[in-house]
Amino acid sequence: MSEMPGQATNRAPHRRLQVNPETLRFVPAEKRDFWEKLAEDVEINIASQFGKRWTMLATLRVILASPDETYEEVARVLNRSPGAVRYRRQAMIHLLRDEHSAVDRVEAYRSDPKAFHKYSDYAQVAEALEQLGYFDMPVREQFALAVPLGQPSRSWRGDGSSAALAQRKNTYSSLKEEVRRLLDEARNFGST
Repeated sequence: MSEMPGQATNRAPHRRLQVNPETLRFVPAEKRDFWEKLAEDVEINIASQFGKRWTMLATLRVILASPDETYEEVARVLNRSPGAVRYRRQAMIHLLRDEHSAVDRVEAYRSDPKAFHKYSDYAQVAEALEQLGYFDMPVREQFALAVPLGQPSRSWRGDGSSAALAQRKNTYSSLKEEVRRLLDEARNFGST
């Protein structure tokens, strides 16, 4: 496994599986129907460019956005999620301020794009900043440009669309796995 230069290798301890000792209770079908229909009615509005490759033009739009614009406004123009725009803008800020190992990420990606593919966003933002001449500016001017866009609150980190999509995708497969496990457990119950 390749690691980024300067990245900590300490991993969080594994959490133990908690077993519920209570017996399983079956829920009548008429009560289950309500919850199943409720899950089908949920609609997630996803930007048309969600998950698509970023163009250099779109990256430049994020970099050149005025600090009085909001992430939602820029996202609407680009057909992207506000969280995706925020990620690009934060990459720009980290590169201009030389913080959070941003420059190391770009160098790692450029040295081995396959091993460090997750840093391709930072590499594209760095390329745009180089083309604009931002790295040639005095540090004072770089810091003046490294400003986040308007956001609903200080703790806002995006609209959660990627998390919602990932959960929707994983829910079906995890339910299938759980049913298989329960069937196997029921089959093996009498043989032990």
